[in-house]
Amino acid sequence: MKDKERYNEEMQHYVSVDDDTGRKRAKKDPNAPKRNMSAYFLFSIAARPAYKKAYPDASFGDLAKIIGQAYKSLPDHEKQQWVKKAEHDKIRYQNELASYG
Repeated sequence: MKDKERYNEEMQHYVSVDDDTGRKRAKKDPNAPKRNMSAYFLFSIAARPAYKKAYPDASFGDLAKIIGQAYKSLPDHEKQQWVKKAEHDKIRYQNELASYG
């Protein structure tokens, strides 16, 4: 009980500090190049419509799990196709970034 009384007495004299010492996030340039995509993400974009059609009642999270399992179970030669596409996208991003900056 003493603690509660002490707390209430201290809070009567409390003054909130409203300073702006918190870090502010810099505004993102809308003209900046879009980041490169990973092999999984490229696969996900391509495969999502087919899986959405096959599992129409699946939620967004459930579809992500299904697509993730499908990507993990891809044979190496098919997975390499997506890795090559990701490498091309990385080169695209680096080129756009060089010409942007």
